Amino acid sequence: MGAVIATLYARYGYRVRVTDSMAQPLETFRERARPIAESLAHDGTDAATLLAAVQAHASLEEAVAGSFFVHEVIHEDLAAKQALFSTLDHICPPEVVLGTNTSSLKLSEIFKRVRHRDRVIGVHYITPAHIVRLVEIIKADFTPPALVQWARDFLMTIDRVGVVCTDTPGFLVNRLQYALVSEAYRIVEQEIASRDDVDNAFRLALGPRLALWGPLLTEDLVVSKKTCAAVWGYLHEKTGDEKFRRPAAVSTLVDAGKLGAISGAGWYRFDRDYASIVSSRDSQLRSLLEWLAEHDRLAELKVS
Repeated sequence: MGAVIATLYARYGYRVRVTDSMAQPLETFRERARPIAESLAHDGTDAATLLAAVQAHASLEEAVAGSFFVHEVIHEDLAAKQALFSTLDHICPPEVVLGTNTSSLKLSEIFKRVRHRDRVIGVHYITPAHIVRLVEIIKADFTPPALVQWARDFLMTIDRVGVVCTDTPGFLVNRLQYALVSEAYRIVEQEIASRDDVDNAFRLALGPRLALWGPLLTEDLVVSKKTCAAVWGYLHEKTGDEKFRRPAAVSTLVDAGKLGAISGAGWYRFDRDYASIVSSRDSQLRSLLEWLAEHDRLAELKVS
C-alpha cells in the first residue's frame, strides 16, 4: 500500500519521500511501484517521471525533513505505530500533519503518546488505492474541524473523495463490509443458500443498485419505509437476532411521512415527480445490468 500511495501522490505533482526500517522494501520500491506508475501514467505523464518523483531514504529524519504531511503506512501493529508516531511527534514541527493509513486501529490508541494531537488524523485508502477514489478520513474527539477540512481539501488535489467517520473500530468501509460479508458467510454455513447463489444475489441484484446509489438512497428509490419497517419487524420477531431489530431512524422517518421517493422525501429529498424518478432509476439500472451482462467477469477471472 505504501508504494501505491507514494506513486499516487507523485502522479498529482507532489514530491514524495519514502522510508522503511528495513532496507529490502526501499531497494525494491521502484520494482513494486512500476505497475502502479504505468497504470497512472496518462495525460502526458510517463511512468519513469512518476517513479523519479519518489525518493527512497534509509533515514526517517531525512525522509520527513521539510514535509507538510507525513503519512504512515506500516502494518497493523499498534505498538509499532505508537512508537513511530512518538518519534515523529518529536522530530516534526507542530504544523506538520501526521496521518495514519490504519484500517482498523483506533486513533486514540495509535496517538496515545503524541503530544501535539491537534495535527494527527486518519487517512485510510481502500485497496486498490490507485483505482478506488474513496478515502476514509477518521477523526477522533481531539481532531480539530479545520484538520478534517484540510484532509478533504488535500484529497481533492489528488482526485479523491474523502468521507468522514468517527474513531470507531472498523471505521466506515470495513464496518459495512464485514457486516455484509459476515451475513453471507452465515447464510452459506447454515445452508440457506449456496456460495454461487449468494454471490449471484449480489452480482445481479444488490451489487448494481448499491454501486449506483448506495444503501440509503437505494432504499429511498425502491421501497417504502413502511415496508422496510414491516420487514424489520418480521425478521426480528422470527429470528430473535438483534441485528434485525428495527432501527429507530426508520420509525422516525415513517412517523414524519418520509417514506422515500414515493412520498417526495426519505433519507433524501426528491424534487421531481415520482414517475420521472422511477423512469430515471430504471434507465440507470438497466444500462449497468446490460453492461455487466456483456462482460463475463467470472470467465475472465477463471474461477470455479
